[in-house]
Amino acid sequence: MFKISFVESTDVTEKGRQKSDVNTAAWLSSSYAKRYFDVERPHIRAGIRQSIGPMALQLGEYLPASVVDDFDLPMLVKTNDCFDTTSDIVVDPAFLPFTPEVFSTVVLPHVLERHELPHQVLREAHRVLMPEGHIVLTGFSPTSLIGFQRWLRPTAVCAGRYYSVRRVIDWLQLLGFDVVGRSMFHYAPLSRSKKLKSTFQFLESAGDRWLPMTGGGYMISAKKREASATIVGRPRYTAKKSKLVAATAKIQANDSSDSNLDLNT
Repeated sequence: MFKISFVESTDVTEKGRQKSDVNTAAWLSSSYAKRYFDVERPHIRAGIRQSIGPMALQLGEYLPASVVDDFDLPMLVKTNDCFDTTSDIVVDPAFLPFTPEVFSTVVLPHVLERHELPHQVLREAHRVLMPEGHIVLTGFSPTSLIGFQRWLRPTAVCAGRYYSVRRVIDWLQLLGFDVVGRSMFHYAPLSRSKKLKSTFQFLESAGDRWLPMTGGGYMISAKKREASATIVGRPRYTAKKSKLVAATAKIQANDSSDSNLDLNT
């Protein structure tokens, strides 16, 4: 069995990669991350439930093991987040070393905001997906209280560049995906205080009803569109009709000339 890890970008230096790994590991082990993933778990579970297939690819570790274990996937190729010199294969999500159309599901938990080429990451996911295969991804929204925490309290949130739901959906549709499901959640800021959590609890119910696009996290599930040769629209035969009309006019002309000849006789 191969040990696989992935790097966030081909342009990341060794010093920058080590710093990023330390920051990522520190946030993942914090209570901020635990509270966030507790809210995210049912949403990504719902997205994966729509896309169960024979072979699945998961990039990164921003997904609790219990989520994929519950589905008992027949074959799951999983990479870890941190660069490891002992790995047999080092994978860049923007340049996957897999043949086209080999996976039925690709799961990208918080991968786009940590890569310098997010659109290329989605392009590679599209390439390795089977026709009618599904992509399930999660991310942090920049227009949310969690997005604002990047500037007010950076240690409370995951570092990276956040992309809006609308922008990610535009990328998916341009690449040939049909969005089949999406959800937004965690409208309150991340906090370790139980008192503050209860204070902001009203935001969760109010956000779902009144401000659904201000959630701190989102899940998008999309299906790879299969090429089709279906004819759309009603076929027209204007050229053929014009020929018939011309032929009729010619016959009428011949008939009229024949009748003239008979009268003269």
